[in-house]
Amino acid sequence: MLKKIVSVFLCFTMLCLIGCGKAEEEKPQEKPQDSSAAQTSNELKLLYCANDTLNPYKTINKLNAELGLLLFDCLVKYDNNFETVYCLASSVTVEDKSCTVTLRNATFSDGSTVSADDVVYSFNLARESERFKDIFYEVESATATDSSHIVFTLSSADPYFEKLLCFPIIKAGSDTLRNEDNVELPPIGSGRYIFDSKEAVLTKNSNHFISGGSIEKITLINAPDSESMEHYVEVGATDIYFAEMNDDSIIRMSSKKVSVNRNNLIYLGINHNYGPLKSDEIRFAISAAISRKDVATKSFHTNASPATGFFHPAFAAVSDYQSINPESDKKISIENLSNIGYNRLNDERYYENNNGKILEFTLLVNRDSASKLAAANLIAEQLADAGIKITVNALSKDGYFAALQNGDFQLYLGEVKFLANMDIRSLVKAGGSAAYGMITPTVQTEADGTQYYDNETSYVSVLDGFYEGKNTIIDVASALQSSMPIIPLLYRNSLVFYSNDIEDVYNPPYSDIFISIDKYIVKK
Repeated sequence: MLKKIVSVFLCFTMLCLIGCGKAEEEKPQEKPQDSSAAQTSNELKLLYCANDTLNPYKTINKLNAELGLLLFDCLVKYDNNFETVYCLASSVTVEDKSCTVTLRNATFSDGSTVSADDVVYSFNLARESERFKDIFYEVESATATDSSHIVFTLSSADPYFEKLLCFPIIKAGSDTLRNEDNVELPPIGSGRYIFDSKEAVLTKNSNHFISGGSIEKITLINAPDSESMEHYVEVGATDIYFAEMNDDSIIRMSSKKVSVNRNNLIYLGINHNYGPLKSDEIRFAISAAISRKDVATKSFHTNASPATGFFHPAFAAVSDYQSINPESDKKISIENLSNIGYNRLNDERYYENNNGKILEFTLLVNRDSASKLAAANLIAEQLADAGIKITVNALSKDGYFAALQNGDFQLYLGEVKFLANMDIRSLVKAGGSAAYGMITPTVQTEADGTQYYDNETSYVSVLDGFYEGKNTIIDVASALQSSMPIIPLLYRNSLVFYSNDIEDVYNPPYSDIFISIDKYIVKK
């Protein structure tokens, strides 16, 4: 406070002297020193759980799984637009049912070379682990053909299989290492940092293939349970916190934040066995009546992006070919209803046909999710405003899934997480794990023997053709939007919160929230 008073007094005195024309001749001032360099720090603080392992194939702790992104490299990652970023792989070639990976020249933190045998060893651990096993649903085997090449043999063709190669590579056999006290040690990785178990810090890996970066040390703060984690985040003890934004109990950090695109689609499911919903026009009318922007803002608090089609709007391969309007368009909705005879408003403001029948549907929702329940009620209001009556049927989580499995619904509000290879078949093709209410395609045969699917399921033929190498992903996106087997609404976002002292945190993707750590500038 004394320094501030003196400073103000001196400034006042100088102003007075200048104003009276009596200032002494000014002395040359020394150039002020740039203090930013002196205030730059080379350290970060992150949370972890000391009671759980840092083995990426055994950990069940969210924080430790995220630290694995710094300790272990993958073959590839994908950026925030779901485009492939090569990591330990220098190239990946996918042909029909075979994927060949060529390794870059890289070393583990102990100086040994990362080899194809290490990749196969890691793959075998990954396919048995709870965290990673689902991504290998189409892999029959992985074989090292030499020290730097691995061939993945697939059960079916997948043009985007390379995007699934986001599993941690560890040195073969190092997952059994223990210290002198017989305490399990983390496996040896090739990541950007190395774990020091004695001091609970991460130190920079001098052997990493990416050089540079100012962060030399990351101090780890033990958060053994959810309560302590929440406390540390809220008081700002950690410099970075990744929030999935999945549920209604959200931990927030008073800091900067950046959005992370996720491949989680929130949608209206359709029971195609229920007569009226077989009509394309009704599905188009429902879709056009919904303001996805309002649902994102009011029900998900902007932690979701309006869907522009069936694939994520940031997915570069189809972003220019998806055209669902994020705002409601009642004109299009009314036109579609009119095309099938619902062109007269009754006294309750619902559209009816010549028989006086209105369009009325139930909307099933899981009431245990406050955000989804709010979304269902808002959608019901929006559809009522467009002349379609909706009754929300809110059930417990168990009741909700029982109704889906029994086909006891007309519309339902659902959510599905797509893998990075954009395989949507599980949702829109009958028999898929999330394809509730879908019907088995009906094959029509022409006189010359040519077979094709009927109009309602014609998109299945296009989808099958994509995996047979006949169609492009653009063809798939267009066919799905033309058929509207389900109604895409939103894609979820996650958030990376980071300290106000950190600069240059660039668009972190879901595959690596620390992707730009070598660019961070920390000012303390």
